[in-house]
Amino acid sequence: MTLLSSFRLLRTATQARCISSAQKNLAAAIEERYACKAFLSTPVSDETLKEILKLTLRAPTGFNVQPYACVLVREPKDREKLAEAMMDSNIRKVKEAPVVAVFAADLEPSKRVPRLQQLAHDNGASADFVANLPHFVRLFSGEGVVASGLRAAIATAVSPLLPVPSNVSTEAWAFKQTALAAATFLYAAQAHDLATCPMEGFDQIRVRNALDIPDRYGVPVVIALGHANPDAKPQKPSVRLDPTEIFFDGKFGNSSDKIFSDK
Repeated sequence: MTLLSSFRLLRTATQARCISSAQKNLAAAIEERYACKAFLSTPVSDETLKEILKLTLRAPTGFNVQPYACVLVREPKDREKLAEAMMDSNIRKVKEAPVVAVFAADLEPSKRVPRLQQLAHDNGASADFVANLPHFVRLFSGEGVVASGLRAAIATAVSPLLPVPSNVSTEAWAFKQTALAAATFLYAAQAHDLATCPMEGFDQIRVRNALDIPDRYGVPVVIALGHANPDAKPQKPSVRLDPTEIFFDGKFGNSSDKIFSDK
């Protein structure tokens, strides 16, 4: 065996080990994440927070529009003010956690398009994609009365002949995109050995007012982030439905037993 062949085999084996390690790390982040009920006051370093946010930014969104913003509430006085917008036990979590991430969904995503067109152009996107981006965003997001009406008309007239996007509200579209980023944030935090708690028990208007978030944005989720209080950690993972009740093989209702069978 030549030296070059040996090097190639070694490189392939190393790559395989790296892939296996990455798979294990991802699986651990998913399996170990839970909704933390109590946090320590230990701060989260700027460096760790930066890494989590950089990973969050890699979350997928339609046409890479990234129609969301995230306010990081870290000062105790600011968290006290935000806590006034929360419900029940969420009040305590917001006060305890050293970082609270408030995800805001952009309900006027077309305002982002010029910046995104320039970014796409500068990074080698096709001229057609850049030119059509405003139309795609309005069509899929349903932003504005005209776009919403146009999509409804297209769906009615064209759907029997060709597939067209569902006629959903801009809020539903923006919340859907933001949820992908929020989920990525949860797992990125877990990968850094930090605990999180996603919360939807809050007054959206009060949250916006507390953080000076413009009316242009909706707030689908608030996430507490920090080091878990070990005294409050659950003894076992929360229960989930049997996978065959969730996943179907081929068509809705078809059994997926074959996939999950141990044979």
